[in-house]
This record gives sequence, structure tokens and C-alpha cells, in this order.
Amino acid sequence: MMRMLWMAVVGAVMATLVMAEPVSAQDQTEIDEIIVTGSRIQRYDQDVSPSSVPSVTVSRRADNLIVSIRVVNDTRELAGRREELIQTLRSMARAAGSASDIALSIEDEGQLVAFNAEMVSTLTLGVDGTRADTSTASLIVKTPIRPDDTLDSASSRIEQFIARVEKSGRSLVSINGGWQLSIINPAQYRPSILQAIAEDSRQTAAMFGEAYAVEVSGMANTLTWVQSGPLDLAMFVPYAMTITPKS
Repeated sequence: MMRMLWMAVVGAVMATLVMAEPVSAQDQTEIDEIIVTGSRIQRYDQDVSPSSVPSVTVSRRADNLIVSIRVVNDTRELAGRREELIQTLRSMARAAGSASDIALSIEDEGQLVAFNAEMVSTLTLGVDGTRADTSTASLIVKTPIRPDDTLDSASSRIEQFIARVEKSGRSLVSINGGWQLSIINPAQYRPSILQAIAEDSRQTAAMFGEAYAVEVSGMANTLTWVQSGPLDLAMFVPYAMTITPKS
């Protein structure tokens, strides 16, 4: 009987995997690299309540440590101000292009898009509302998170990069905001999460014995994640497990 129950749980999980719609090439691009903001629980479509975190999660390190940077220039003449900003941004893009542990991006609705020197001229320069004759530009700097990294070691790579960038004229570059994480193609972790749920269901069924049945629902729910440490994420699929006496 226990074998039949276990096979029913596995069958439900595998059916979910088979029936789930395949991710198209366009979908893969749209969810390629996602920003994880603070410790807030996140999913592709909407936030969920912390009370929705199930008992089974899969932990992993985030892929990148990221931070927003602000480039500011207050040269009096507009043309000169813009030119110095553009030169600084190009210098930054070239430096990142030659570094194996630094990359530049721009944010598009919570997703990261790679940025290079050819894209500098397409950036819209902002105006500092608190300072006259001051223009600004914003980018995101990221560094891959290594297995032996701490928050200090990873963040220092970005800080050193910013410090050594060649600034043109009156341009200044500074970190704007706190450290954040990103994850690349989170959908790839869904099968391992479902397998973990199936294993937990099997163990739970064994504890209660043959007089009880275990039902797992929610396997089609959206993959969800939450920051669980300075460089770590907990990933899960919201699900519910019900234990009932067999009739």
C-alpha cells in the first residue's frame, strides 16, 4: 500500500512536469536574469505572503551580486557636461568589457539587460533635481558570486572597479542604494524542487502509516524565491500537503 501511495505522489509530480507549458525562446529571454530585491518573497507575476512559504525549499547561491551606480557631472555648459558623462560611461563600459568578474547592465522592469560601450549613446541622461546644471546617468554593476565569496569579498570587487574607472572632467561615480542579488533563468530549478517535494511526501506518508493518505496540491504553482542570506536564495513552489485517514 505504501508503494502505491508513493507512486501516486511521484505520478502527480511527473504529470505536472509533463503538462507544464514549455518555455519558448522568447520567454527564456524575458526571464533570463531576475533581480532579487532585499528579503521580499518574489515570483514572476506577483508577490506572495511570507505565510505561503512551504516546508520544502531548495537553497542555492544567487548568481550575481549587483548594485546600482550613479554617474554625476556638474560642468556648467550642457554640451560639455554631456560629453564628459558619455566619455566616463564609455570608459566604464570598456573597463567592464575587459574584466572577467565585472559586467554592466541596465534594468528593465526587474530584469537585467547587458550594457556595452555601443549602447552609451542610447542612454537618456537625467537631471539632478536638487542641483542646478547637473546631469546624471544610472547603471547596474554586477559580479559573479563565487563558491567561497562573502558579501564583503564580492562587494569589494565592485567597489575596486568603480574606484579605478577613468572619470572624464567633473564626472563622479558612486554607489546608489544597497546591495542586491540576481538569479539567471530560475525556471531551471523547478524540477529539483518538485523532486524534493515528492521525497518529503514519501517520508511523511511513511511516518503516518498505511491507514492514512497524503495528498499534495499546488504543483502547477509558479516558482517562487526569497533571499535567505547575504548571498543565498531559498526557492520553492507554493504547495499544500493534506494528511487524511483512508476511508
